[in-house]
Amino acid sequence: MDSETTGRGFRPSKVCLWWLIALLMLLVTLVAWYGSASPGMEVTFHNSSEQMIESIQLDFGSADTQSRIQAFRIPAGEERILLLNHQPGMGFNVQVNYRDGNKQTFCALHGDDQRRPVIYLQP
Repeated sequence: MDSETTGRGFRPSKVCLWWLIALLMLLVTLVAWYGSASPGMEVTFHNSSEQMIESIQLDFGSADTQSRIQAFRIPAGEERILLLNHQPGMGFNVQVNYRDGNKQTFCALHGDDQRRPVIYLQP
């Protein structure tokens, strides 16, 4: 009988413990990175009208950049999620073009710090 293993149970080796510590550190780093990696916004546009939205155009920017995003063909009652690389609260310009030719323009979410707002559209 080996006197060193009697009554001690399983003891992981030092190499195994180092790997476990490294994996835990990696997990903590990934969780922290993914939690802070989304500086932008996820805006949901809901078509509350009874007609097709032909297009939505978003214009936004800062002192250094200017961006434009367009979405097309959103049926009545449906929604579209757009991801904006834009800080919440800064606001952005929206132009909505409906199938019947109506246009709607407005500045959205200026001063609103939501990261996942829903905007209901109706002419």
